[in-house]
Amino acid sequence: MDKDLTTYILQMNNFIDSNICEQAIKEMQNISFEEHKFYDANTNIYAPRSKDELSMSWDDIPTKKIITEKLWYAIANYLEVISFPWFTQWQGYSKIRFNKYNETKKMGLHCDHIRDLFDGERKGIPILSVLGVLNDDYEGGEFIMFDNYEIKFKKGDVVIFPSNFLYPHKVKPVTKGTRYSYISWVW
Repeated sequence: MDKDLTTYILQMNNFIDSNICEQAIKEMQNISFEEHKFYDANTNIYAPRSKDELSMSWDDIPTKKIITEKLWYAIANYLEVISFPWFTQWQGYSKIRFNKYNETKKMGLHCDHIRDLFDGERKGIPILSVLGVLNDDYEGGEFIMFDNYEIKFKKGDVVIFPSNFLYPHKVKPVTKGTRYSYISWVW
């Protein structure tokens, strides 16, 4: 087993077709977004960490189904690449959440130990995060893991990494344009 944590980060370039990415962004112009909030286990409160948090939406759009179905292949590919005989199965993955970063918006440093995914119907814990970017015509908005490990995205790319405290990450503020992405969690 490789002890370098970057070994367990898998980026797949051009995973979602450019036309699907563009269609998804067009469709997102008609859905509602709300300010992203982090959960604080000490206070049991959801709150933004700053006034510059991104916006998010769980709303459905026609292309969401296409992207969701394709994620199965990304997850299967991840398991094949890491090739652990003891880690061959997963139960499912969450609905896609869309993220929108207007200028100055960011996501603070955190890890994806998502608590509210399990509402009683699903049993388990998130084990993988699947993050995709739908455009690259913005500036800033760099995706940083650990302290300084940047993952450079192009439109249609997806990255998969473990959803635990060893994989802290953030998105730096967007300085020009709007960054669109989506996220799903595997359990």
